[in-house]
Amino acid sequence: MWAEIWGTLQPLVERVMAGEEIFMRDMAFTMSRNGRRERTWFTFSMSPVRDATQRIVGMYGASTETTHRMRAERRQAFQLQVADTLRRLSNPHDVMAAASRLLGEQFGVGRVGYAVVDESKRTVSVDADWTDGQMASLGGVTRPMDSFGPELVQQAQRGVTLCIDDISRDTQAAAYEAGYAAIGVRAMIIVPLLEHDRLEAILYLHEASAREWSTEEVELAEDVARRTWDAFQRARAEQALLAETRVLELLQHTGARVASTLDMQTLLQAITDTATELSGAQFGAFFYNAQNADGDVYRLYTLSGAPWEAFEGLGHPRATPVFGPTFHGQPPIRSGDITRDPRYGQWPPHHGMPPGHLPVRSYLAVPVVSRSGETIGGLFLGHADTDVFTERTERLIGGIAAQAALAIDNARLYAAAQKAAEEREALLVRERLARAESERLSKMKDQFLAMLAHELRNPLAPIATAAELLNIAGGSEAVVQRTSEIILRQTAHMTRMVNDLLDVSRVTRDLVTLEKRPLNLKEVIATAVDQVRPLLIEKKHQLTLQLPDEPLVVNGDVIRLVQALANILHNAAKYTPDGGEIWLSAEIAADRIFLSVKDNGVGMPTEFLPQAFELFSQGAQTLARSQGGLGLGLALVKKLVELHGGAVNAFSEGPGKGSTFGIALPRLRDATAAGDQPAAAHQLPIEQGIASVALPILVVDDNRDAALTLAEILQHEGYAVSVAHSAEDALLEVSKEPPAVMLLDIGLPGMDGYDLARQIKAIPELRNAILIATTGYGQGPDLEEAMGAGFHHHFVKPVDLAQLCVLLARIGRTWTLRHSSAMPESKRR
Repeated sequence: MWAEIWGTLQPLVERVMAGEEIFMRDMAFTMSRNGRRERTWFTFSMSPVRDATQRIVGMYGASTETTHRMRAERRQAFQLQVADTLRRLSNPHDVMAAASRLLGEQFGVGRVGYAVVDESKRTVSVDADWTDGQMASLGGVTRPMDSFGPELVQQAQRGVTLCIDDISRDTQAAAYEAGYAAIGVRAMIIVPLLEHDRLEAILYLHEASAREWSTEEVELAEDVARRTWDAFQRARAEQALLAETRVLELLQHTGARVASTLDMQTLLQAITDTATELSGAQFGAFFYNAQNADGDVYRLYTLSGAPWEAFEGLGHPRATPVFGPTFHGQPPIRSGDITRDPRYGQWPPHHGMPPGHLPVRSYLAVPVVSRSGETIGGLFLGHADTDVFTERTERLIGGIAAQAALAIDNARLYAAAQKAAEEREALLVRERLARAESERLSKMKDQFLAMLAHELRNPLAPIATAAELLNIAGGSEAVVQRTSEIILRQTAHMTRMVNDLLDVSRVTRDLVTLEKRPLNLKEVIATAVDQVRPLLIEKKHQLTLQLPDEPLVVNGDVIRLVQALANILHNAAKYTPDGGEIWLSAEIAADRIFLSVKDNGVGMPTEFLPQAFELFSQGAQTLARSQGGLGLGLALVKKLVELHGGAVNAFSEGPGKGSTFGIALPRLRDATAAGDQPAAAHQLPIEQGIASVALPILVVDDNRDAALTLAEILQHEGYAVSVAHSAEDALLEVSKEPPAVMLLDIGLPGMDGYDLARQIKAIPELRNAILIATTGYGQGPDLEEAMGAGFHHHFVKPVDLAQLCVLLARIGRTWTLRHSSAMPESKRR
């Protein structure tokens, strides 16, 4: 009886027949009943039966089947274990994994898992499952529903549990045995999970060999499947609620951040970060819609989930069929796998993503459109996996894009208002500065006009007085000499002021044209010293030159550099008390040459130094204005030096401590480009009296008074002077006795001075004659035209007689040496 359990009972019977009494409680057996093998439990006792001689002749057994109770208890214990395990889990995938493991261990099967059913696609997909280590996992596998047999699928759709002990012998499944064999299944239990009468998932228990499933196992599998599905649904609902809560919190946080800032970068970074997090994207970006002259160019504005280096080498994105529509305000583009989109990869050279691009399969692009309809840019989200973004994701990102557009509009309005306010403020500041500058210039103009009136009256007063004195005193030689000196001194002062005014006017209007050539600054120094010599003599100053032996070669306009240096020397002489000392030095430093003029004069306040070279600037003076001047000289020096690519500076330790003025000029390294003049550190005492010789001079001027007075002065200085009042008279005069020097007025009647000079230069006997222009025209073009006509020197009327005498003395020395060497010895004696 029950041969299938004899292997379990035999050892017990043998023990009883040996005299032992046995009691077993709830012992398990696998028995065949009702055509199936099933697990049963019994409580029983077995005792030996003895005869009169106490010999064991049999056994007595009393048993009670406890299968129903044991099944109930075991089911309850397993259900409690499942419930306790699932209760601690909140992730739907963790719920399924735990339930699969518990069922597999409880039933001792090869594989347990849950599969998701997509009836629209007629597919069954497994995310993950549990195995005993012998059977292969089906995780990540998707198979057609019909491969399991249409009849079995229909039963599952009706909610009927499928229990197959041996697929090869099952009438409904045998025809699809190959499909089952492909996943290693020979026996199985399939529990369908329906929601609203629709098959959503299945629980499967797989065995690699045939197995007789008991009714208890089927019932327990169904019970666990229902409990697990409920727990799964609950966890999924909780997860969805948490996700929705997180979405709302993120949206609220983003809204707060967007509302609290009007900075475009901060605003868009917050939008991009939120969109990336909400969508589950690996990386997100906002591209600003911009165009250049070459066409569509979109620049990356913000990035989330990836470093900036990931985009640095890729250049600007192009308006490809995938990328471009977003920037034209077209509907969002969502793709589970963008590489399979027909619009993808149409443009060369890459036909897709360029090398080094972040891996993108799932793709979502949403335009950001302002209230005016302008497409501001686009939010772009990507993920390396497929099918990450859902319809709900698209709606969420669409809402964020609308929020972004509103925030950007507000930021733009704020930026425009801020810019307008800044422009207004800048305009007000400029207006205030302009008004202050205008007031300052107006004040300086008033001061200048007052100074000009004062300075013009100063020389006019002694000139008028001297003229009256001459009229009263008659021909007294002493009176004539003193008054002549007064008139000469004051007219020289007025001439200098007028010349400075003209030069400053031309320099400030950029009308000065430099005639640059390589020259030795020693030539400039010598000429400047000659020009200032009369003032140095008058004030009994001692001038010390400290010059290097090597040439001081620069590329410059000799006349303008002389003018600049002479102005500084004149200032030093003027503002140094009588008998003072002045030092003129030069240094070479690399590519610059530095000239320095130092004096022991009145000095300057330190607060005046920054404006020493400004137009009309002068230090504090008394009402007497004993030093005079219009504040033009140093401004003119600064302009002229800067035109040569140089710079000026001034230094003083304070009033009464002298001043130092510096000029720095670019150096020409080619010393052969200009003639060298030997010089060394020496003192140049200024002595009155300039050697003169009987130098033949012709004065040509249609103004008879001007010509005769100039001739008389030159004759007084010892020169042999003749006079002509027209060009024709001059040509006639030179034909009689060729002069060494000719002083020609430019504004002659008929033939002017320029043409006269050209004709004189064409006469062979006069090729060495020195031509000096004396004219009222003192502008730059006048000087240039005079030099072009052949003049060697240019003086503006009224002529500075001191400078003219210095020049004639220098010419006379050269002429005397040359002329005397050509004379016979008897003549030289």
